[in-house]
Amino acid sequence: MTGLLLAALLTLPATSGSRAQSELRIGISAPLSDYFSVIGYQIEAGARAARDVEGTGSLEFFDDACEPKGGARTAEAMVAAGVAVAIGYPCIESFDEAMPILADANTPLILLGVQSEAIAVERRKGNWPVLRLAPKSADEADAIADYMKRAWREVNFAIIDDGTLYGRELAEAVRFRMEEDNLKPVFTDTYRPQLDNQVALIRRLRKAGATHVFVGGDASDAAIIGADAARIGIPLTLAGGTAFLAPASAGTLADGTALVALPAWPDVMDKPSDEDGMAVSAAHPGNNYLVPAYAALQIALAIFEGKDPAEGFFFGDLLGRTFDTVLGPISFDGNGDVSRNLFRIFVIEDGKPVLAETDSSIGSIQ
Repeated sequence: MTGLLLAALLTLPATSGSRAQSELRIGISAPLSDYFSVIGYQIEAGARAARDVEGTGSLEFFDDACEPKGGARTAEAMVAAGVAVAIGYPCIESFDEAMPILADANTPLILLGVQSEAIAVERRKGNWPVLRLAPKSADEADAIADYMKRAWREVNFAIIDDGTLYGRELAEAVRFRMEEDNLKPVFTDTYRPQLDNQVALIRRLRKAGATHVFVGGDASDAAIIGADAARIGIPLTLAGGTAFLAPASAGTLADGTALVALPAWPDVMDKPSDEDGMAVSAAHPGNNYLVPAYAALQIALAIFEGKDPAEGFFFGDLLGRTFDTVLGPISFDGNGDVSRNLFRIFVIEDGKPVLAETDSSIGSIQ
């Protein structure tokens, strides 16, 4: 399999004396204090909810504070505690320090939240036993470009960015994916962000004949572009990435604006599933960790189902295996990444993001 991780045989110390099956101990590392504690509380709640339903396994929680020292500290504590599998590390700062320690101890990690593409290189070099239950950075561009290929195929579109690293790289990635299908923008530009108005930019877009615009920028600029276009009578349909998610203080996105985001998945067990079997919320998207943490615990329990945690297992067997979770069926490719894109497309309606139509009618979204 392309990019297949070098298989790691995870041998855990055997229990002395009795041959009774060892208790499955699962370590959960998350920021449980300070600025990022809201993330940690979601991860803790999701893991506890899954544990209460499944009724097996022992959870041990560790506070990494989203800091490098916290990552090293919690990883060392997990190894000392003899956990069979780790879950969490949503911040790359703590993950970078924790993973080599966990790998040296042959402790597998189900990673939440880190989207950086760079970890794939280190993962292969270090033979890290890590499954990433989070989208990669490239998945954001894939999701919005797939939407645009359908919904914007017959329109004149532009691709602009705000000059930041995020905005420029996302805009370039989207343009590359569109051009793979021979769909080329009529206008490209880097605009000046954080201006009080963007009328000059809008007039340039009109001169180029663009009616639809992908914005590699944030919600504040997109709100100004949309409002100014409406005010001077130049209708524009906008689309953007996860940076379009912002508090109300950033401004209101124009109705019809499309954006890519992770669903919030609240009350997931009571929600209908989409075409992939994933339960999603129709509104209020965001990077909510509660349900992914629930799914991560389901995966951890499935790994050791019918096995004694003290006997170890072959990590390579997990790559390509399908796990039944509240996120629907989840499998991991040869790099340890989720095999399908977890991002979804939302469209602004009455000022709020609403889950877009599915593939069969996506082209009807304006």
